[in-house]
Amino acid sequence: MKALRRWWWLGLLAVPLVLGLARLRFDVDVLNLLPGDLPAVRGLKLHQEYFADEGELIITVKAPDPDSAEAAAEQLAVALRAATNRVERVMWRPPWLDHPEDTADFLAWLWLNQPPAAWRELTERLSPEHLPAHLDAARERLGTSLSPIELARLGFDPLGLTSFPEGLDAVGGGGLSGAEDRFASADGCFRLVLVKPHADRTGFLQASVWLEEVQGTVDRCAGSPGWPGDVRVAYTGKPAFLAEAAGGMQRDMQSSVLGTLAVIAALFWLAHRRWGPLLGLLAMLQVVLLLTLALGGLFHGTINLVSFGFAAILLGLSVDYGLVLYQDLAAAGAPAVVEVRRRNARAISGSAVTTAAAFALLNFGGLPGLGQLGTLVAMGVLVAAGTMMYGFLPLAARGCAVSRPANREREANGGPLPLSNLSGRAASGRGWPHSRMWALAPTGVLLLVGGWMVLTRLPPVDHGTQSLSPRHSQAEPALREISRQFGRGEEPLLVLVSGRDEAAVHRRLEALATRLQTAQAAAAIASFELPLALWPNPDWQRANLPQAQALAGQREAVRAALRVAGFAAEGGALADRVFARWAAATDPTGVIWPADASSRWLTERVAARTPEGWLALGTVQPAPDLAPGTLPADMDGVLVCGWQLLGEELLGRVEARMTWLIAGVGGALLGCLWLTFGRWTDVALAVVALAFGCGLLLATMAALGWSWNLMNLTALPLLLGAGVDYAIHVQLSLRRHGNDLAAVRRTTGRALLLCAGTTIAAFGSLAFSSNAGLASLGQVCAVGVAAALVSALYLLPAWRYAAQGNSIDLHGDRNTDSPRGRRRVPKPERL
Repeated sequence: MKALRRWWWLGLLAVPLVLGLARLRFDVDVLNLLPGDLPAVRGLKLHQEYFADEGELIITVKAPDPDSAEAAAEQLAVALRAATNRVERVMWRPPWLDHPEDTADFLAWLWLNQPPAAWRELTERLSPEHLPAHLDAARERLGTSLSPIELARLGFDPLGLTSFPEGLDAVGGGGLSGAEDRFASADGCFRLVLVKPHADRTGFLQASVWLEEVQGTVDRCAGSPGWPGDVRVAYTGKPAFLAEAAGGMQRDMQSSVLGTLAVIAALFWLAHRRWGPLLGLLAMLQVVLLLTLALGGLFHGTINLVSFGFAAILLGLSVDYGLVLYQDLAAAGAPAVVEVRRRNARAISGSAVTTAAAFALLNFGGLPGLGQLGTLVAMGVLVAAGTMMYGFLPLAARGCAVSRPANREREANGGPLPLSNLSGRAASGRGWPHSRMWALAPTGVLLLVGGWMVLTRLPPVDHGTQSLSPRHSQAEPALREISRQFGRGEEPLLVLVSGRDEAAVHRRLEALATRLQTAQAAAAIASFELPLALWPNPDWQRANLPQAQALAGQREAVRAALRVAGFAAEGGALADRVFARWAAATDPTGVIWPADASSRWLTERVAARTPEGWLALGTVQPAPDLAPGTLPADMDGVLVCGWQLLGEELLGRVEARMTWLIAGVGGALLGCLWLTFGRWTDVALAVVALAFGCGLLLATMAALGWSWNLMNLTALPLLLGAGVDYAIHVQLSLRRHGNDLAAVRRTTGRALLLCAGTTIAAFGSLAFSSNAGLASLGQVCAVGVAAALVSALYLLPAWRYAAQGNSIDLHGDRNTDSPRGRRRVPKPERL
């Protein structure tokens, strides 16, 4: 019962832990990392959510000849259609070629959307007075034409129902005539197979499994006896990218966490060779990670692609507190747990608060994905500080090597440790001034060399979106191959036209078409496509429907005219089906849309119903030197977006906020440093150390040819928060040891070396991430932490000596380093 009263808080802690882990979900959509109020992001999200082709897996088939490509694509379609538990739909050619009866439905609907002038021409052509002459002309063309396409068309459509006066491609849009171009290249050697998964196979966890099942079906089909030779198959589309992202997240999580833990264990063992504290440290790190995941589930619910990197970063930062505590504990002895906690609480608390504040300020950096990463690390750092002081420290004390009694007795009496326990030149009696010159000289050299490199080779800023892409993707090259084979050149921009109803969208499409035609005539854009030919016009439908039903009533007269003109029954089959659709249509209270599957497949690519109304999709092929004001971004209800526009918009957002973010981090750090040190001299020294570390980072980036991008720009506030730890620990340790540098390096310095090694390993593990931006962030942070360590541990004490004059003692005569005028020990003479 006593034990229950003592540990009742663990039960309360388990409740939010279980709730948080139960709410935890994972998201691999890159667009969810970005600010949703940007037009490019908003447009790409709408396109991804509402248009059918976004959810399809694209299988590319490349063969040496058209017949082999067609045969391979057809075999894949047949094999995949048989997997009804995995696949909802498979398309390898226009659907009306498999279902020719749907052509009549589509033609009947297209005619209802033609302008009234076109209907007057059609009615006149099919009138009893003019129909015989039209059929005689069609029969004559059948006998004289040399075009296979015209011969085939006149054979099944002598009435000309497939010919539109306005032209189906007059203002882009495509239609029946251009549908074949969606599946085969111009030479026919490259074909596409579109596979739509079942709705229950599109989630984060199911994506990789579903793609592996599809690939297994394709592999079995490729191994069958009838498979053409020398056919290459590749996969792209959203399911392929989703599967790659999901697999990359799992690999990144495993490799970064396991790799960081392995480095931590190796460094701790090399430094202390104690199994008990090592196992306790690893256990506490797992507790910190688990608690942070639970907090993330409670506050966010869903963790995104970039936030997965928080685990390695958190492990590298959390272990710092454990290493500092254990190093001090090993020097003081196992019985001094309370004393070790008391004298390190200020440094660890100040370090945790400043680091958490820096990471939390990432929420104001303009990228929600990195903001979530910052929140998770900030919560984890605070959790780690308490866990290490109250969880790890008592565990470590049980297996800690006790200092020799003589040393503990001398420290308890206020005396210094013997020089035999100190390290480096300081312990040899050569004195601090020699060490000071050794430190100040490299400061000048680094300033000169680094300043020259930064001024002459300042790292450039990458304006593209490559940092958001996967690094080793197989789907990305397949997508580029599609653009090359179909002659699309540069990726077109997407144009989304919205309206509360179909009529409003149609009016905006007409206005947009006029403006884009003007821009194309001025060579401001290369080309454009708008779905005007496929978008219903309610006014035209209401005007045309009575005429359509009147023509449907003349069905028998038309059949008789065809027989008299000598056409077979097959020649009137298409007209019969079209007339039947018109006869079945009623006076619409709303808008008529095609009902057959083939027509829906086509219209779903350019039209979508949303909760707010309707969306139409078009494309614009930009000119090489596209001017910013060329695109119709100022038109009401028109949204222009594309990945090529996203980079500039995001960079503008990040750069605009980066100045304020760094200023906010700097202000927070100054406040925390003042609360930690209590005097401006130490605050100024810490700021100088941080600035010098940032200069070293810039010089290293210039030397290695690295550039800034959307992701690694946020490394600057991160490094300000993480790098200040070292300055805090070094200066407080100098105070605690009476400015005895050798004692500082033997205790805090040794711990900071281990801390820096683990932190660099944590950030460095991100360099192998499957996400290019996260990898660049890890590289920059790893170099930045190393620069901060060099600045704080090896250069800051020399600067402190220069700033405080004769307050440094390396021979064991302690001073209190008090700001209130306590006794200072004269600095030793140079030997």
